[in-house]
Amino acid sequence: MKKRTKKSKRKINKIKLEFSDNSLTNYSGIIPISDFLFSKLNFIQEFEHNLNLANGKNIVFRDYQLLSSIIFGYHAGFRRLAQFEEFTKDKVMQKVLNLNKHIDENTFGNRLKKFDFKRSIQLSFLLNKFSKKVHNKIKFNANKMEIIDLDSTVKGVYGNQEGASKGYNHKKRGQKSYHPLLAFQVSSKECVHSWFRPGDTYTGNGIAEFIKECHEKLSHQGNIFLYRADSGFFSESFIGEVEAKSCKYLVKVKLKGLESLLTKEKWTNIPGLPTTEYCEFYHQCSNWKKSRKFVGIRILEEIIVDGVLFPQKVYKYLCFCSNLEEAPLEIYHQYKDRGECENWIESVKNQIGAGTALTNSFWANDVLWQLGVFAYNLTIWIRLLCCKKSWRQEPNTFRHWFIRIAGRMIKHAGELTLKLQKHYYYEKDWMTIYEKISCLQF
Repeated sequence: MKKRTKKSKRKINKIKLEFSDNSLTNYSGIIPISDFLFSKLNFIQEFEHNLNLANGKNIVFRDYQLLSSIIFGYHAGFRRLAQFEEFTKDKVMQKVLNLNKHIDENTFGNRLKKFDFKRSIQLSFLLNKFSKKVHNKIKFNANKMEIIDLDSTVKGVYGNQEGASKGYNHKKRGQKSYHPLLAFQVSSKECVHSWFRPGDTYTGNGIAEFIKECHEKLSHQGNIFLYRADSGFFSESFIGEVEAKSCKYLVKVKLKGLESLLTKEKWTNIPGLPTTEYCEFYHQCSNWKKSRKFVGIRILEEIIVDGVLFPQKVYKYLCFCSNLEEAPLEIYHQYKDRGECENWIESVKNQIGAGTALTNSFWANDVLWQLGVFAYNLTIWIRLLCCKKSWRQEPNTFRHWFIRIAGRMIKHAGELTLKLQKHYYYEKDWMTIYEKISCLQF
């Protein structure tokens, strides 16, 4: 006898598909960001008055349209010139950017290749003007010491781009790369200065000039600055330039024979930390003009008792050079806090995508890097000024709920309206940022 199966009475709803709606977007969060950039920071006017790429009269797209679409493309999560082209096919983005049609990949590449050293510097000064505007709005506490973390990073490439060279690369040895240098302001998380450099450049090359440029960008804040860096920056040029600016420094020491130098010093126990000791001394390196203060920390790792006549203590040695007046343990913990800088670099490189979009021209790649860093700063500024809760989020998290929200733009009675999802889970936070951007005055 055949077994009969019971048919399900559940009705399956069929969904019809139509490509019939207009002015839809997946990137509604770009609207308030574009309002911040264009209306509040006057990006278009500043750009057209301060940067000249010597274009012909018959150009279809203005320079600000190309570069701002790259900035917004970074926010939306795009990494390549071909993806920026796809981004400008979005009808709402075309209205935001005042485009009659999309910008193709070749147009992006050809316009970017018009940049040279001079125009790259012009762009850097222009982006710095926006930074100063925002800093004046943030109003940093002049009585508080601001910390600037310096670090370099490796950005590998898979082609033969101009300036990409083999250098230090701990992940992929022998891979061609670029070696950007960055400075972050700890209180705001923003990248206050950066250089895009060939891959074979040593970490500390040109650091005195970098510090000089960085300090010029920050000096209007009126703060005392602490420049904090790892052992790659341990040099007379770095320390001397920071001292010349009457600032503080804290740098990890890299010296040949450092351990033998430290073992000769007198070590003092730290109350409550039986395995940790410290020492302080002054030392003048061979190429230095004067001696400076060094702080040593040693941590007991193990005591060897097997196979030896007397117990032998094995220490981990750390050493720092600094003009801070804090206690040695405080200086040690102050340095350990710079670990967060690695997260910010990861956000710039991998979450925003700076240095990923590349051409064959070094200066075009430098501009793409600058725009990526600026895109990172732009999202930091907006959240810092409008929503401290979201300011603590990573760029990917912010992109997920604020940028990538579906919407439809309609025109009624001569006014454009962007319709968003009803009962959107993050509606309150989204509208808080949008309304505060509308109220900002610079």
